[in-house]
Amino acid sequence: METFELILFLLAAVIASSILEKFLPRVSLPLVQVALGVVIALAVATPLEFGIDAELLLILFIAPLHFNESRHVDSGALWKNRWGIASLSVGLVFAIAFGCGLALHGLVPAIPLAAAVALGAAMGSTDAVAVTTLTHDRRFGRRHEALLKGEALFNDVTGTVVFQCCMTMIAAGTFSIVHAGEEFALDLFGGLVGGFVMGVLAWGLLELIRRAGLDNPTLHVMLELLLPFVIYLAAKSLHIGAVIAVVASGLALSLLPQRHSAEAARTKLQAKSVWETIEFVLNGIIFVILGMQLPRLLRPAADGALSDPAGLLAIVIALTFVLEAVRFCWILAMDLRAARREGRPVSSCLDRAHLKGTLAMAFAGAKGGITLSLMLTMGAAVPDRAELISVASGMIVLTLLLANFAVPALVPSKHSARRTRERVDAEIDLVCQVIASIEADAHFTGAVRDSAVETVPGAEGERADVEAADAVGARQVIDEPATAIVMKRYADLLQDLAPAASAPATCRARAEAARVDALFDQLDQVARDAVLWDGEDDEDACGDASAAAGEGPRSISAHFRAMRATHDAIENVQEQALVRELQIIKALVADGTLTAAHAKELRNTVYIQQLVLD
Repeated sequence: METFELILFLLAAVIASSILEKFLPRVSLPLVQVALGVVIALAVATPLEFGIDAELLLILFIAPLHFNESRHVDSGALWKNRWGIASLSVGLVFAIAFGCGLALHGLVPAIPLAAAVALGAAMGSTDAVAVTTLTHDRRFGRRHEALLKGEALFNDVTGTVVFQCCMTMIAAGTFSIVHAGEEFALDLFGGLVGGFVMGVLAWGLLELIRRAGLDNPTLHVMLELLLPFVIYLAAKSLHIGAVIAVVASGLALSLLPQRHSAEAARTKLQAKSVWETIEFVLNGIIFVILGMQLPRLLRPAADGALSDPAGLLAIVIALTFVLEAVRFCWILAMDLRAARREGRPVSSCLDRAHLKGTLAMAFAGAKGGITLSLMLTMGAAVPDRAELISVASGMIVLTLLLANFAVPALVPSKHSARRTRERVDAEIDLVCQVIASIEADAHFTGAVRDSAVETVPGAEGERADVEAADAVGARQVIDEPATAIVMKRYADLLQDLAPAASAPATCRARAEAARVDALFDQLDQVARDAVLWDGEDDEDACGDASAAAGEGPRSISAHFRAMRATHDAIENVQEQALVRELQIIKALVADGTLTAAHAKELRNTVYIQQLVLD
């Protein structure tokens, strides 16, 4: 029962975090989830209060998330930057391990050097979950983005091997560089080869099932969900790098040919939606769990184990500074070498814009579940174990804060970087033409006929005919709400585009939006007046005719039918507007207003809207 309650708490926290994020636009979702985890840990006693199994954390969260990330990463960009990724995944991890280890040993000599280097090794492992979540919308540049993603996928092997060597040295008092090299080679190359082979076998199994006629999307999605867990456990039993094996298998599946058929397309769409949901839930849970662990892990500092909480904070800040400084210097050195190799002047890497990008790259290497799971595997015999875990927890939180607040200040978002003034002006021109086409097509696409309008019975035939004609006339006045509603949607888009446009385009957008808003408000007022008129008419009809005919008031059913008719008309108008939008995009490309790449993005947006309507 406690486990079930814990699952409910975790899911509720993930849902609450997605709601709170909307009210905290400057705070990233992972930080909101960490804060909720802290609140839950302080308010409610849960099984996690006594710790979490580090191996369970790896297989339940890290394995599926790494598997899904590796299947969608740009393998071509990874191969092109393979030596840079290797430098970050091996050399940088060693530099961080020994840099942070020596700094911690110098600040607190009572902590053995091997234990201090173990903490540095754990901090060298960049967390792919944290990196992807915190930096997915940032524009780092093609090379830096490939390096960052590749580092997050592969650098945990080096950190894990160095960490395990330090643990062996603490337990046995000796260190063998030959044994450490063998462990590293077995974990890295064994994991790569073993994972690739298992990925090929998994691909063969899926193809065999398809050829046997079992081309069921649900079956294939379930097999995909099982693969990372099976591969992780198989790699552990073979004593090779389990996380690397999962990553390699995901890369293998992305590189191998896939069948192109209607069933395969349905399977891909269904798998994409399932994986997006699972990724959102697992990402959220892992950060909530991290937050739930923080009060317990930081308790030694509160009890004075590191002299006082202020002393712990000073150590965390100092070690984080060393960590980020080592990352910055290493990445800058790589950029200088790449510039020399490509024949560019070295000074191009030292200008303000490039240095800001390099610093953002350093801050983007946030730590998370991998680091926490390594620190939790420390045995009770490790000296100052509780203090080391407290320091690591503080550094995890600080790196998350830097990634959340410093990175957005240094590099623009992908969306804002794409929205140049010329592109926004072209989009305003497009939207204004679409609004004009909707208005021109109103007589063909916007009519809403209310089937509930009937001849109003009356004693005087001529008066009844006049009232019926007036009723039809009133209905025709509000006969175009669908056109106004769709025009209002595009007018709202103009309001969003106006702030980023040039002065003439801004004036045009705001004037057109104001005109459409006025038309919408006018029709809305007519609709309200018609509802009042319809209510009075229903009361008269109920009093005069319904008693004789044995019928009740018809206003409710009539309004529901009118609402349905309006909804159908809105879809018709929107569908025709999207067709017109594609035609206008083609014309704007022909006259040079839109570039081919920009037009492709706009067409893709239209296609998605058409799929939603279908």
